[in-house]
Amino acid sequence: MKILSDEQGQTTTLVACFMAFLFLGLSALAIDVGMLYREKRMVQAAADAAAIAASAQYSSARTAVTTSAQAAAQQQAGGVLASEVTASLVNSSTADVKVVISHATNTFFLGAFRSSMSTINVSAMAEVAIPPPTAGLNGNTVTLNSGASVTDAAGSNCGINDNDTDGSALNLNSGVTVNVGSFTDHGTAENKNCGSCTTYNPMPTTGAATVPDPFASLTAPAQPTTSYPTSTLSANTTLNPGYYPNTINFNSGSGAYTVTLNPGLYYFGGGFNADSNVTIQGTGVTLFFPSGAAVNMNTSATFNLSAPTSALDNCASCAGMLIWQPAGSLTLDASSSSSWGGAVYVPNGTLTLNGGATATAYGMIFANSIMLNSAITLSCPSNGGKLRLVQ
Repeated sequence: MKILSDEQGQTTTLVACFMAFLFLGLSALAIDVGMLYREKRMVQAAADAAAIAASAQYSSARTAVTTSAQAAAQQQAGGVLASEVTASLVNSSTADVKVVISHATNTFFLGAFRSSMSTINVSAMAEVAIPPPTAGLNGNTVTLNSGASVTDAAGSNCGINDNDTDGSALNLNSGVTVNVGSFTDHGTAENKNCGSCTTYNPMPTTGAATVPDPFASLTAPAQPTTSYPTSTLSANTTLNPGYYPNTINFNSGSGAYTVTLNPGLYYFGGGFNADSNVTIQGTGVTLFFPSGAAVNMNTSATFNLSAPTSALDNCASCAGMLIWQPAGSLTLDASSSSSWGGAVYVPNGTLTLNGGATATAYGMIFANSIMLNSAITLSCPSNGGKLRLVQ
């Protein structure tokens, strides 16, 4: 009997040890699966940024610049290697760019049962030209006031879209000229005050599908380490990318002068005010206003800026982005010779455009509310808007 009693104690001990090892194994598996899930989300964000950056690099010959996708992926997720990123042209008619990332990552506990390395495979697709059904001017409330003009240079590449179901969210007034490829209204009615509306071509199609925010997945840029405490300018000067903590006043001074922005990210802690006879120009720049700081452009000021065509060293999401203001509203006033090229993104506020008769904008505009006032022309280029994440 004593021997039997000892055997029962050994069995209990063995069962307890087995259960302990089983519990530890399941806990280890949960930890590794959680880590892999987190890693996959990070790598997917890198693929999204890489696809947008790669699509921005397509020329008229549709030549992909793989290095742009690699740089954007590494900027978004530091652990991704350039050799793990590939970019390819999927559809030549719409210039769909597909980016695939195969990222090797370590596991801790699963390595006891198999190789400690696991491969995360993700992909994303973006396109250069937005097809006609997707408008280039998008908002939940769209108001076109007398004297506003919205034209499409090619006649079919972009247009206007109102995403709201509220019948009062689309306001059409008299004295407005619309000549675009598409004009859609997600709602079922619109507030029309344009008489026979003969200057609208076409009239909006109601009950249309909403146009999703193409930039919603982008990661906002981090504040640059280089800071410029500039507050007042009144003569010809050249500014460099970096952090500008103070509101900048571009005073008219003794006469006309030009401010040139070198390529890169301009991160504004405040806003800026530009008097008449001031010209602000630059190529390959992104203006980021994190707190919704005011931008005041005198209607006699000239604003000639274009966005980067690829990811910046410190901002993978800046490809194709000219003005990015995540909070608050934005008003752009500009002279008749002004032009801004690239996306204008004000997702949570009102974008008001005032200006001269030939002021032009190229690229997608996406805002919660859009108001076009007198004498501004929004022209869509022949290759359509740029940089839409489609997958």
